[in-house]
Amino acid sequence: MKVSVIINPASGRKNIGDYVEDILSLIKKKGGTPEIHITTGKNDARDFVAKHGAEYGMIVCCGGDGTLSEVINGAVGLPEQPPVAYIPSGTTNDFSKTMGLTTDILKSLMALSHGEPRTLDVGQFDSRYFVYVASFGLFAESSYATPQNLKRRLGHLAYVITGTRELLNLRSYRMTVTDDTGEVREGEYIYGSVSNSTSIGGVMKLDETLVNLSDGRHEVVLIRKPSNLHEFNEAALSVISGKYDSPLIEIFSVKSVTFACEDKVDWSLDGEHKITSEPVRITNIPQAVRLIFPKG
Repeated sequence: MKVSVIINPASGRKNIGDYVEDILSLIKKKGGTPEIHITTGKNDARDFVAKHGAEYGMIVCCGGDGTLSEVINGAVGLPEQPPVAYIPSGTTNDFSKTMGLTTDILKSLMALSHGEPRTLDVGQFDSRYFVYVASFGLFAESSYATPQNLKRRLGHLAYVITGTRELLNLRSYRMTVTDDTGEVREGEYIYGSVSNSTSIGGVMKLDETLVNLSDGRHEVVLIRKPSNLHEFNEAALSVISGKYDSPLIEIFSVKSVTFACEDKVDWSLDGEHKITSEPVRITNIPQAVRLIFPKG
């Protein structure tokens, strides 16, 4: 079986090159024939998988959540889709936490070596796909605005620094949010996300009993604009504690949802920036890809 090993050398603080021999050795022990592809820039992983993915029995993605997102974007449309193994080497690695993987590359590698493929829902944002989150507003910008060199040097702290700067210029969007049942929510929102993950932005942690990665639904989180510092602190404490009991926060599950705003909205799709002033429809694509999870 041919195995494609896709490596993003610019991802995260850890030098994935130090682990390549371990990865190749394990693939060979499992009877696979590995072939390495080093990414050279944005969307390179997506384009490679879309063109060559069907030639392999498995794809191993070595990078951050953004690299995984590119691989999945390339794999979704393949007529014969190989399972994808994810070796996280990014800065925050949100989705790897949902998968039960650690930031220790060797431990993640060994966990996946005894893993099994599971089907996974993905989100469709207009014409592109995302693996774990589409978000706007507070802390969403930091996922794409944080300089890469700062990410490498400071890791997750870099996101916190950038996010804290956003607090000083708190921005809200007047949104009309319509879910697949026809229910309409309107208001001034400082944050919104549509996700299929228990960890979002390294800050939010959703209850594992709430999130099912292949149930055909996404979880929506909306945070309304606070009217004073007390309300803001209350909402922030609610997020940090993971209780989400603030009246400013609403969480619900959807098959699809539409966001309409008169202003331009900065969206983050798995950490990639997209700006639009058009209404956005986000749809859950059930069991669209196969991802290898550790057993248990």
